[in-house]
Amino acid sequence: MWVLIWAALLLSLTERATCKNEAPAAAYNISFSPAEITPQTGLCAVIPCSFTHPDDFIPRIAIWFKCPDAQCSIKVEMDTIFHSENSSIAQEGYRRRVSLLETDLTKKNCSMIINDITKTDDGDYQFSLSEKLNSGNGNKSTFREKMKIAVKALTQKPSVLTPPLTEGEPVTLTCTAPGICSGTPPNITWTWRGTGDNITELRDNTTIQKREDLTSVTTTHFSTLTFTPSVEHHTTKVTCQVTFKGNITTEETVTLNVTHVKEPKTSGSNTVREGDTLNLTCFVDSYPPPPFITWSKNGTTALEQNNSVLGALTISNMTSEHAGEYVCNAQHLNRTLTASIVVTVMYHPVILNASGC
Repeated sequence: MWVLIWAALLLSLTERATCKNEAPAAAYNISFSPAEITPQTGLCAVIPCSFTHPDDFIPRIAIWFKCPDAQCSIKVEMDTIFHSENSSIAQEGYRRRVSLLETDLTKKNCSMIINDITKTDDGDYQFSLSEKLNSGNGNKSTFREKMKIAVKALTQKPSVLTPPLTEGEPVTLTCTAPGICSGTPPNITWTWRGTGDNITELRDNTTIQKREDLTSVTTTHFSTLTFTPSVEHHTTKVTCQVTFKGNITTEETVTLNVTHVKEPKTSGSNTVREGDTLNLTCFVDSYPPPPFITWSKNGTTALEQNNSVLGALTISNMTSEHAGEYVCNAQHLNRTLTASIVVTVMYHPVILNASGC
């Protein structure tokens, strides 16, 4: 949309610069670039347009028409969608929806913006100039060239800005509606897909809807959501839904990744018989997950393990020498986490011959 608006303004400047270097235009000319646009429902349509006229013509009134048929047999009273001096002439469905990007006609810019686009806006459009402000005879020119609008279904999605999330630290998400139209403000809502409930169930949350005027005819609409993330929010989905006039909706869903860590937990039997196999596991609930987990015995001896990511330790053919404290070590960002378990080895008694038994 920004590209079309800038193109409309540059087109006007180019036409003016050309006129300085060439002989004055002897006829009425109009230029559309491009000659067909494909706006999406709910957003707006910008028609880049510039014109030239004879030097003795002073444009004072700009009029846009929507062609009622393929021949564009216009009836001023019925087909006007914009009149720069008398808005009551415009069709009811276009009043307050249509405006010029530049109101000073001496700049030869006839670019038009239509807000709250619907499928009924499909069709051809023509532009007309008049130099009479009041009724009566006066010079008037309706350019024969036509501009086409082909309305498409809304496929643009809102953009959701998600900063890094850390457990217990307040954070603000921002959802910006597609388009930069200054028409009817859209309604922006947040929903939490973790439970299907409304986002208001997030603790300490605040939702605020705002608008920012970029120019006199362009506006961006956005909503912010402030809440304090917890472990329960990790991997849940938050959806921002934007509803435009006419109940035209679009949405974007993001998955929340909350940085968090819990103390490691060990599992497995801490008592084994001599000759049996020891199976221990160390689990760390965290995001991001630890790159690896190591085991040590009595705080010094590093042990080989089956899976350094899952933290599984297996020792076959246990003996009394394997008894002792086993420590699980995990690294999470800049923290080192540990958990320990004391293993006891039960061995068969040794019968000595001197005992007489």
